[in-house]
Amino acid sequence: MSIPGLSDGADPAGTTFGTQFTREAPQIEARKLQLMDTASGFAKDPVTIPGQQVSPFTDLQNEAFTRTQQGLGKFQPYLNTATQQLLDSTAAYDPTTAYKQYMNPYQNEVISGIEQQFDKMENQANLSAAQAGAFGGARQGIQTAELGRQRADAVGQAQAQNYGQAQQQAQAQFSNQMQRQQTAAQGIAGLGAQQQALQQGDIASAMSAGSVQQQQAQQISDAQYRQQLQQLYEPYQRLGFVSDIYQGMPSSGMSTTMGTSPMTNPLAQAVGTGITGLAGYQALKGS
Repeated sequence: MSIPGLSDGADPAGTTFGTQFTREAPQIEARKLQLMDTASGFAKDPVTIPGQQVSPFTDLQNEAFTRTQQGLGKFQPYLNTATQQLLDSTAAYDPTTAYKQYMNPYQNEVISGIEQQFDKMENQANLSAAQAGAFGGARQGIQTAELGRQRADAVGQAQAQNYGQAQQQAQAQFSNQMQRQQTAAQGIAGLGAQQQALQQGDIASAMSAGSVQQQQAQQISDAQYRQQLQQLYEPYQRLGFVSDIYQGMPSSGMSTTMGTSPMTNPLAQAVGTGITGLAGYQALKGS
């Protein structure tokens, strides 16, 4: 049963309900709101990050690259020449022609001298035979034949000696030439390797010096890049600095309490009084 005028939300016990709000002091709250507005403005504006630069190759490095490319295969002509020299040093000796340039150039004079000596000996023998009255006889024939044999032997020995000496000289010269070619092949190949090594040393030196220059240029570029970033984010750092100060400040809050208490209903109070009186009358009557 609902009694008019009686509040359903009333607490018979008379409990008070309230909501408490804790706030900063107005000055501090205003500063914090200003800080939040500033941060919100920063957040709305995008930050353009500068591109980080990479230092290019230096002139020395580019020169090293060029010389490296130009030096590729530079040793090949030396290697080809050395190979040919080495192959030539394996040639076979030709006894049929090699000796000719070492023959005694006065061989004809030697042979002519021998012939003249034997001509004199034959003339002397013929003269002796004629004086003895035996010219044209068997004895003279034998003597003439013997002189002819001796002449042939002498000429043959002279020629053989000249040929033998020429062959020895040719063989010795050929052997020396082959040895010289082998030595030359080794030397030429060594020159090619040495040239390549020296060139690589120059390239390495240029590359090393250029790398130092490039590293320094890169360090300067990186320092400029970091400085640009610091300049871009410097306002944010100041904002964070102020925010840290606000967070570290002691609390200076104030409280505002809002609440409601149930009020007494006059009708309900009258009804309650009537009920109480009725209960007393009935008790008195029953007695």
